[in-house]
Amino acid sequence: MAWYAGPRRLKLPTLKPAVRPKPAPSPQKQSMTLQSLLFTADQYVVHHLRSVLRDLGIGTEVCPQAERAGECLRSRHFDLAILDCDAAGVDDVIGQLRTAPSSRGAPTFLIGPADRSAQTPLGEQASQILTRPLSLEQTWRALRSARQQMEFTRFRYFRVGVETDALLLRSEARRVHARARNVGVTGAGLLVPVPLGSGEKLGLRLELPGCAHAIESQAEVVWSSGKGEAGLRFTLLADDCRAALEAWIAKRLEDREFAFVFNGTRAMLRPVLIPATEPSS
Repeated sequence: MAWYAGPRRLKLPTLKPAVRPKPAPSPQKQSMTLQSLLFTADQYVVHHLRSVLRDLGIGTEVCPQAERAGECLRSRHFDLAILDCDAAGVDDVIGQLRTAPSSRGAPTFLIGPADRSAQTPLGEQASQILTRPLSLEQTWRALRSARQQMEFTRFRYFRVGVETDALLLRSEARRVHARARNVGVTGAGLLVPVPLGSGEKLGLRLELPGCAHAIESQAEVVWSSGKGEAGLRFTLLADDCRAALEAWIAKRLEDREFAFVFNGTRAMLRPVLIPATEPSS
């Protein structure tokens, strides 16, 4: 007599979970990373500088040919330019860098002997000269200092997204209640119930959330869409108001993530922590 062992268990094949590809970062978020242009064909220089720039949270676009560097300067914004004086066509790249509207004011570093660097069209206008052979300590200190300048430059043009009341004082003591949509250290974007003329000068008062100090300034209308939107530039901002505004924006920079507007595009920025000490060699 056979024993009944119960229903037979079928061995099913193990199914591996589907691996979903990570979504590519949006172009808006990518564009918010500090970017550098590295013009050199020296692979040692590329490896050396790319490592330091990566540790500082700076993206790198390597261009070994002058033609490629010129294309990048015409089509993209760079916060930093590093040019190898020994690379062919360096004078042409320097000329294009000085005329590129979006990268004209970027800090510029020259790589090479001091006497060769001084002979370039940039000459003494270079932010700093990195002499060969490159040392880790020299490169780290120079680029870390440049990063602080780059952050300050971007900080000036950031418009932190906000929703708060604004009061406009026009000529003849006419008051207009508006809404601020974004605020930066140089100006603000508003929603206004009445049309404003480009170039119009007026008084502005802002009550920013989390800021105990009211921001008051003389301002000028830089643009007006005719649909209730307008951009104002601060023309006379008292020192105490400027300090309070900068502290308010800096506090937002300490947050893990915040919304802001850059060149009219609303996006999200995640600040990068810069190591306080130099990397070990």
